[in-house]
Amino acid sequence: MDDELKPTRTSSQARGSNRGRLIEALRRQGPMPRVELARSTGLSFPAISAITSRMMAEELLSETDATTAWPEDGGEDDADGNGRRRGRPAIQLTLNPGFGRIIAVSLRMNLIETLLADFSGSDLAQSRLALETRALDATALCDIVIAQIDSMLEATGTPRHRLLGIGIALQGIVNADTGRHLWSPALSVTDVDLATPIRRTFEVDVVIANDAVPVALALAAAEPALAEGLAATITVGHGVGMGVVVDGEARWGVGASSEIGHVKLAPNGPQCRCGQRGCVEAYLADYALYRDARTIIDLPPATSQQPSEAQMALLRDRARDGDPRLEQLFRQAGNALAEAVAATISVLRPHHVVLAGPGLQAFDMMRDAYQERLEQAVLPWLLKSTAIYVRPSKSAAIVDGMVRRTLRVVDRNYMETAERTRGATVLA
Repeated sequence: MDDELKPTRTSSQARGSNRGRLIEALRRQGPMPRVELARSTGLSFPAISAITSRMMAEELLSETDATTAWPEDGGEDDADGNGRRRGRPAIQLTLNPGFGRIIAVSLRMNLIETLLADFSGSDLAQSRLALETRALDATALCDIVIAQIDSMLEATGTPRHRLLGIGIALQGIVNADTGRHLWSPALSVTDVDLATPIRRTFEVDVVIANDAVPVALALAAAEPALAEGLAATITVGHGVGMGVVVDGEARWGVGASSEIGHVKLAPNGPQCRCGQRGCVEAYLADYALYRDARTIIDLPPATSQQPSEAQMALLRDRARDGDPRLEQLFRQAGNALAEAVAATISVLRPHHVVLAGPGLQAFDMMRDAYQERLEQAVLPWLLKSTAIYVRPSKSAAIVDGMVRRTLRVVDRNYMETAERTRGATVLA
């Protein structure tokens, strides 16, 4: 009896894998006709037709008209003399936006940002709540995040049963496997289980990540070259972190994040928010630059030692006016950035290093010191093997990337559930 079941169960597993390949292709490339899905996934056209029919019946996929005509019979393309394809207008398949909703939350110093997206990943609504995050205890922290999610659902008329997953991005150190926040400069509490109370409240997948990871995912999605091979994105802003993605996905390490900002440059260097001295972040992050600049020139005080975007813009303007003392601060920041890049290249040997975040708006004042130090700190043949990009990104990249991260987990869990359901049906 067992021997009779084995071929059927193998077939079931293959179908689950095939569904996953199809969803991944649509996530990466957007709506496509069935014939293009077959080419992209390597599946036969009859297999694509059968699988997509079932997925449409489950409302996971939907059809949409295309502006370009494509053959729908799986045969060879036919083109007219001008290179345009002939035939009836193509019917494209797409992930059904109405299948469900995703919420992404970014928790950073004195700000909680919330984004609601549909199943295709398109943004639907966004909110920002300013508050003193370091005044929150563990209970209040969980309560405020739950309240923000509920408020977003209510404001958009989204019933809870349409919610598929929640992603939470935090500054600092998190355990992505257990859903625990371990330490963050934005909070006074440590070792807090964020995932469990939120999961119990909404009964959906809850994904936790250091906020450098979603920035890396958002940039890889926006620039296809960055989704090829191993890419390390160093994010500079409120702090300094690193997200590592492989072929556009967060697959490396626990949560795919690295505390590159807390690599020591000098044992007796400037104070870091982690409590130690001489970290990369203590020279490069917004709070460090602004703190040190206030010892030189008259600048308004920052809330909780974290300067606002307007205050950082003021500092950059003052530095560009030619004050040699401020210029020296940014040269030191350039040196620290080079050390972070050098450590990343020497340890990981990535195909790409991406320098991102709002802190890179001052890169013009760091560039000369950065380039000089980088050439000194990295073996020449290693430096030549890595492409380095500068992409000053906004904070919105965090929630955008967190939507992508959460959707990938939702996709995976959906496929596992579907496979178990089919397996149970076969055994019955």
